[in-house]
Amino acid sequence: MLAMKAMIGGLSAMALAGLITLSVSHAVRSEAATEYFAGKQVSLFIGTTAGGGYDLYARTLARHIARHIPGHPSFIPKNMPGAGGLTLANYLYNRAPSDGSELATVQNGLPFEKLFQTLSPDGRNALFDATRFGWVGSMMQTVFVTVTWHASEVRTLQDAMRNEVVLGASATSSDSYVLAMLSNNLLGTRFKVVHGYAGAMEVDLAVENGEVQGEAGKDWTTLTSTRPQWLSGRKINILVQMGLEAHPDLKNVPMAIELARTAEDRQIMEVVFAKFGMSRPFLAPPGIAPDRLALIRRAFDATMSDPAFRAEAEKLGMDVDPVSGEDVQALVTRIMATPADLAQRAREVLKPR
Repeated sequence: MLAMKAMIGGLSAMALAGLITLSVSHAVRSEAATEYFAGKQVSLFIGTTAGGGYDLYARTLARHIARHIPGHPSFIPKNMPGAGGLTLANYLYNRAPSDGSELATVQNGLPFEKLFQTLSPDGRNALFDATRFGWVGSMMQTVFVTVTWHASEVRTLQDAMRNEVVLGASATSSDSYVLAMLSNNLLGTRFKVVHGYAGAMEVDLAVENGEVQGEAGKDWTTLTSTRPQWLSGRKINILVQMGLEAHPDLKNVPMAIELARTAEDRQIMEVVFAKFGMSRPFLAPPGIAPDRLALIRRAFDATMSDPAFRAEAEKLGMDVDPVSGEDVQALVTRIMATPADLAQRAREVLKPR
């Protein structure tokens, strides 16, 4: 009996020692995570050219987030456009250091390239597993709109179903292209898309200069922040909005999902539009230490409610409706688990006919 009590006592002591060791180890790791960034420089890569919505949001974040990271590192925005964002995503996944010194923002549809395969057959040029990135959060969830220039004769969605209209896009993977194809294939519009522009800024200039008549898949937050004069001067016609819920500023603009002709069409739209729930995503390379990722996520969340950040965002006309890193991670995981047959149907409606 005494021997049994001694054994139990020994096990309890061993268990207690193990708990103490784990607690000390966790404390050491947490302290290391909080001290790591002191005096460091963090590169914030942007997967688009300068001047567009992704660029604006990233540079604004970079000016504020360091205040919420222990050690207050310097954040340096760097543009890395190319291949519709694949250049940056592949770099971040395969070559970037996983120590938190390099973060990025990419186009919201890019994480789902292997699912929708808009950049390459079978998505083989996407050299990453989107579920393994360290998702930091999204600054915005939004809807996208299709617009035509005020001089165009196509001023409504019904006009676009009767008449061909030429739109601009950067690449076949861009929202401006794939959402035009979705409109053609599911709503019956007659959009013809000219692609090959360097980025969103160049497409906007093409619209203003009359090279093209408009643009599909225009992020509403991008319009309000980078082209407010289009709205105040009534320079554009807003034909349709694409998202899971109507934007409060667009109550009189028809929603594509409400115009779905069949239940299957609506289901496809729900899968495609889900990415708009992470309209301005930020991410870290795979393999980043959990404590360090948690620290960056906390800093991101704190920045989103920072009065100085909010004041600048309002001054710049930026909508801010943040999504946590955990919620973005869950969204990416859910969409990447889409059944193969539904994903195949979605791919078909994003292609030209």
